[in-house]
Amino acid sequence: MRSLASRALAGRALASLLPALLFALGLASCGGVGQDGTGATPPDTYTTGVVNGFGSVVVNGIHFDVRSADIAIDGAGGKRQDDLRVGMVVGVTGRVSDDGLTGTATRLVYESVLRGTVESVSSTGFTFQVLGQQVTVDDTTLFSGIDDITALVAGSSQVEVSGLRIAAGSLRATYVKAESASTTRQFVANITGLSGNTVQLAGLSIDITNAQLVDVARAALAVGLQVRVDLAGAPVAGAAVATRLRLIDTRSGDTLNKQQRQGFVTAWDSATGRFVLNGQTVQTWPAPTTRYDDGTAANLGNGVRVEVTGVRDANGVLQATRVRFLRSSLTGYGRGRVAAVDAANQRFYLLDANGLRVRVRTVTLLNDNTGAVLNLSNLTVGQEVVAVGLATSDGIEAEVVTRLASNPLGSGVAGPATAITASGFTLLGIPVSTGAGTRYFDADGNEVNASVFFSTLQPDELIRAEGVYTPGGTLAAAVVRHVR
Repeated sequence: MRSLASRALAGRALASLLPALLFALGLASCGGVGQDGTGATPPDTYTTGVVNGFGSVVVNGIHFDVRSADIAIDGAGGKRQDDLRVGMVVGVTGRVSDDGLTGTATRLVYESVLRGTVESVSSTGFTFQVLGQQVTVDDTTLFSGIDDITALVAGSSQVEVSGLRIAAGSLRATYVKAESASTTRQFVANITGLSGNTVQLAGLSIDITNAQLVDVARAALAVGLQVRVDLAGAPVAGAAVATRLRLIDTRSGDTLNKQQRQGFVTAWDSATGRFVLNGQTVQTWPAPTTRYDDGTAANLGNGVRVEVTGVRDANGVLQATRVRFLRSSLTGYGRGRVAAVDAANQRFYLLDANGLRVRVRTVTLLNDNTGAVLNLSNLTVGQEVVAVGLATSDGIEAEVVTRLASNPLGSGVAGPATAITASGFTLLGIPVSTGAGTRYFDADGNEVNASVFFSTLQPDELIRAEGVYTPGGTLAAAVVRHVR
């Protein structure tokens, strides 16, 4: 199924109706001391994952107090919460409460995975390449400085990418920031091989003969170490020359037994229930020994994105007590004005007070492009919002909610089509009507007439509609489109 975030590529007419959906902007920080009054809180947990909100810094649904934390970005310490963005993948050392909802961070580290010039952009709108690395975007990728992948220009666009490695030479982006022109060529990866003055990592052979080594001696280089490499030029035929190699300090992940890690499953062994997650071996067990959220043990396999919680045993294996499956292909979309907010039940309604229900979970990415911190306590009626997530019978279980600057361009909804008639259908409980002014597109972005559109429309097929909503009534569609 084609991702909802990339569907603007399917019809250029639709693009003129859409706002800049996903900008990740700087948010306010706060000051203070740690829980013991000294600013020093003994850590007990190491957490890796995507920043999904602010106020405190929210990672994997845990609200971390970072007022006394050492925050480092790309190796530079002394940073502030203001320097972080929703969508960045970070590592947090700290103490987490028994309910798993709050924590106090002593250290927070962000390392951008990739920085350089875009070398190519795929015609499908799903991938682009930087330094020989294939970057895939999906519904949960947040963009800063550009609207989406369509704004990238091969040979000239400079980007910073945060995300999760899928395999050597490829990653799934959670955050893409457009940068001003520079000659920066950097990436982060684990060493997979060594031979003389050549290291293998990220599917590339890197010559380090004349490279400056930082925080590691040449004799101490070893398979498995995570490093940041600066390149003299773009890779050619899978090879490049390094000007600098810096060891990334991952000691927090090695010394704390309580772990919560996010990433893509590799080296899956169905016979033993083991896999590797960003270099960490994970042992799973049948339920209920291991709890599975948003899926079952049968859904595990290579390339599946998961969040694992557990305790490392004496052999360094993470014994999983919980596995949560993270979706990358989503089926529900809503855009429009907030009509009602029910903060007590973690939900709000778009279009009208009984319209499109959007449920917010602790792991929902809460993004804002009005310059404020987004949460349900400050979301108000009349504000413009985009929500993307899993379609339900009456709404959306949100993965991403973005508050927009005021936008008069109308409303939108996407989901499985039900109650199909000759001139309309229902999406997520919202009736959609078509008429003489409606434009129709197939899943490949080709404009078709109404007859062709409805003749191929099947029950529960994913459809997107943009138009004008009448409260208590219908969405009068200006554009409707099949979505693959």
